[in-house]
Amino acid sequence: HSELLHLDHFKAMSVAAEIRVPLDPESQQVREVRPKCCTTCRVVAALVLLVLVAAGAGVYFFFVHQVTCSIDDCEEISLPNQGWNCADARCNRCSGNLTAAVDSKGGYCGLQCDVPHCTSHVVAARGAQSCSSWRQPCPRCEEGWEFELNPKTLEPTGNCSFTCTTEQRQAGCAPRTCHPNGCHACVPGFTSSDSGCSKASAATSMSFFMYRAQSDTSYPPENCDLASAAGVMWYLHNEVVKLCPRHYNISRVIRYNVTVFNPPSVYAMRQGQFGPFVAFDYGQCTVPDCPHLWEQYGYAVGCQKQDVTRWKYEDSFWYSLPGKCPSQKWSNKSSECAAQELGGNCSKPNGTQTCTWHAEQVGEVLVNDLSGISDLAAFCAAGNVEYDEKTDKGRGCSFWDDKFNASRNKERVLALERHFARRYGVSAMPEPLCDGF
Repeated sequence: HSELLHLDHFKAMSVAAEIRVPLDPESQQVREVRPKCCTTCRVVAALVLLVLVAAGAGVYFFFVHQVTCSIDDCEEISLPNQGWNCADARCNRCSGNLTAAVDSKGGYCGLQCDVPHCTSHVVAARGAQSCSSWRQPCPRCEEGWEFELNPKTLEPTGNCSFTCTTEQRQAGCAPRTCHPNGCHACVPGFTSSDSGCSKASAATSMSFFMYRAQSDTSYPPENCDLASAAGVMWYLHNEVVKLCPRHYNISRVIRYNVTVFNPPSVYAMRQGQFGPFVAFDYGQCTVPDCPHLWEQYGYAVGCQKQDVTRWKYEDSFWYSLPGKCPSQKWSNKSSECAAQELGGNCSKPNGTQTCTWHAEQVGEVLVNDLSGISDLAAFCAAGNVEYDEKTDKGRGCSFWDDKFNASRNKERVLALERHFARRYGVSAMPEPLCDGF
């Protein structure tokens, strides 16, 4: 019996030893060891409860709760992708003669309006009682018609205007001024008449804009080649933006208001206002027999058309402006040479051999602003380029994508002219026909 008691006592002590373990052998402090599974079970239970609550809320919102939205005069409303925000609501069917539309505030029902020569109807502004107030712009014009532009801002008005035909352009009609029976404005070198435009019968004075792509270095346009708006965009696209940093470190497009009055000998040769185009490199005429040209035609302003069929830049022209001492580079020009080779630059061009042109700088636009680049150095360091000839698009820039698309090129030229209009308040002037040699 005593042995049994001793054994039971030993078992009890063993159980106690399992439950109460000394924390420090030298101290008599003890800690209670509890099963770890209890804490884990509580965490798992809490997570399961959260999942059940979320699932219940989802079931409620997707199957029970319904978002109620309203749009005036709308008979059927939908929320795309089971949305919950009424700002995304769209009207599928309007009452009466109203038409569903969307503006910055969301869907609405508005008056249906007809825009002459637009391929589809457009909708009046939200709340408008007639089509005479603001309405949505025409999305697409009929064949032979194009988006009408505000003459000051060059932004679309929402209407359609007649596209000048090839015959009208060759007859001297200014772009975007044509109607089916003629035009109401002519390019320089032509005068308005009852039938449209009449070509000048002799050499005459012409004023229009020329453009030059240039680095931050400033110098006059004398003994330089300039271009039309389309011509300078052609040059940037084909020679400049395909490198990063850009070719010749070109950073801006400068606009000049140029008056041209070439000598009578130029008109007598081809019945045109422009002489032969010559290329200038570092201020030196580099085409063969330049002295003979100056002797025969005076220091005439030349013009050259670029190949529209190949490059898709309509009205892409280059101009040459001969100045003093065109036979030498800028670094080699001397006062003796300047006294012998007078050039054509003068304050008031009069059509004599040495007074054929005058140019005044009237603004500039940064190429960065065209391309949408804030820091060109960082742009290039990141491995980007504005235009890659191999892929026909840029890396980190999309402005120059699709070089052989005539419509996109026309938009690029308009983008340049809009920048000038916004910055200086002066829109583009009609450019003369490049009717030279």
